[in-house]
Amino acid sequence: MKAAAECYLCLMSQVLRTSRVLGLNEALSQTMAREACAFLAETDFDRTPPEISEDLYRLLSELSGNEDPYAEIKKDNIQKALKLYPELKQTVEASADPLRAALEISLAGNIIDFGANAEDDWLSDRRFLSLGSLALDDYDQLIKDLERATSIVFLGDNAGETVFDRLFIERISKKVRYAVREKPIINDATAEEACLSGLPEVAEVISSGCRAPGTVISQCSADFLKILKESQLIIAKGQGNFECLEQIPGPFYFLLKAKCEVVSRYLGVEKGSLVLTKSRNFQAKLALNI
Repeated sequence: MKAAAECYLCLMSQVLRTSRVLGLNEALSQTMAREACAFLAETDFDRTPPEISEDLYRLLSELSGNEDPYAEIKKDNIQKALKLYPELKQTVEASADPLRAALEISLAGNIIDFGANAEDDWLSDRRFLSLGSLALDDYDQLIKDLERATSIVFLGDNAGETVFDRLFIERISKKVRYAVREKPIINDATAEEACLSGLPEVAEVISSGCRAPGTVISQCSADFLKILKESQLIIAKGQGNFECLEQIPGPFYFLLKAKCEVVSRYLGVEKGSLVLTKSRNFQAKLALNI
């Protein structure tokens, strides 16, 4: 899914947000903004938003000298989510459909994002757990494909929601590989955040080899691509993974909140909608020549 005109404003808002997280003074914030504007004016927008974001955040890292400005925020989000974990696990176990309940909690966790439309105080506002109906809901099809699959990959997204993903993976009752980013970018989960979330207790944590805030196939490691190609089901979490993978034929399901007009328009849902959708290009095996 290629970037659109609206992506300029979203990316610039992320630049300003990052300068605040870094605690930069006004002069340095303006310098960062000018450099980012110059980069965006020249960069190739015939790419996915996560590919552009990777280059932009590399520039911000060089300008600030900080490769992981969201490190403390990620840890804080995980600790907040872990405090909720026992209560939410009880909710799941008491549900008439525990797998569905765990999936909805995992999906609700996609609000934790410091990229598109960041939600700063997600813990105190418990409304994020009140989903209502999903705008797109392919749960029944997912159940059938889960029953058939013997090799499952879950593509993670943001730190914090990793704890809620753990709840869902616990209910799958099959071996799952949980894929994270190779290096820090925004508040996306790396192996460190996955471990802090307790995911190694329920899944094999692996790196995609990709640093972008989405799974960019051309940047993934050969080992990871081999795993994807052998997988019978790939559950991709978050808008970035959707943007990177929605046109690639393979056994994909997407779990996300449509956080911007570009994605919501593409999906045909209202902005802010929660979505569980089977790929329009679903097929039994990922079609890659590796």
